[in-house]
Amino acid sequence: MKSTLLKIGEMAELNHVSAQTLRLYDKNKLLEPQYMDPETGYRYYTLEQCAKLDMIRALKSCHLPLQKIREIFELSSEECLIQVLEEQIGALSREIYNSSVSRNNLIRIQKNIQMLNALPPFGQVFFEYVPERKLDVQNTEVDFFSQGYKGYEKMLRHMQNYLHEKKLPPSYFINVGTIMDKKHFINRTYTSQSAFIFVDELYPDTGNIRRLPQNMYMSLASDDTSLEEEYANRLYEELQRQNMIPCGDYICEVLTQFPLRHSGRLIYKIQIPVRRQM
Repeated sequence: MKSTLLKIGEMAELNHVSAQTLRLYDKNKLLEPQYMDPETGYRYYTLEQCAKLDMIRALKSCHLPLQKIREIFELSSEECLIQVLEEQIGALSREIYNSSVSRNNLIRIQKNIQMLNALPPFGQVFFEYVPERKLDVQNTEVDFFSQGYKGYEKMLRHMQNYLHEKKLPPSYFINVGTIMDKKHFINRTYTSQSAFIFVDELYPDTGNIRRLPQNMYMSLASDDTSLEEEYANRLYEELQRQNMIPCGDYICEVLTQFPLRHSGRLIYKIQIPVRRQM
């Protein structure tokens, strides 16, 4: 009988797995040897068992745990098998979505950090071209300009709670800021109760999505939130000096909250889309 069987090492080599893996599958009752020598304890397999081993390896490569694979083999009908596979497909789809979102947001962090190295000195006005961006904007009922940094943190916590309630990936929270209607900037009556997160095409339609068109921006960076109103005035005065007008809303974007340099404080950039007066 043994002459028609494969030793565990032969079965392992034939299927590009280790003998240890076959012992694990035996322990989990996934693939038990066809025969075990009662005297030596040696395991023996048949060629016909290779098909089941192929299926185990295929399912395992699809991120199914061994327990779930065993449940699949124990199912009594094709309908049950289809249902289990649909559940796993759904779980993998959610995992892929979350991984893609995290990847996009890590790329944004990377770009922001690279941007820090190219920034002019804090408080200096500069121009930059910015591609189209997509935001989810929320009214926080907290005015940053009247409450200072404490109010700013309240606005950010509001956005964090919003993501939590919507069951959205928390990695979106790394791309936050505040937005102010351009009329308040033009009139220099600075007030802002709206906070936003930058989002991507994977983000669901919450009904609060806005797109900022590509444009030339007048910008200024700082690590001191107490100076934002002073710096907003600086942007306004530079607009007047250069005979330019705003063509969109004023935004304050958090570039990083990592303690990378300077005081370790939050680094932000205020910006306004501009064009030349006709």
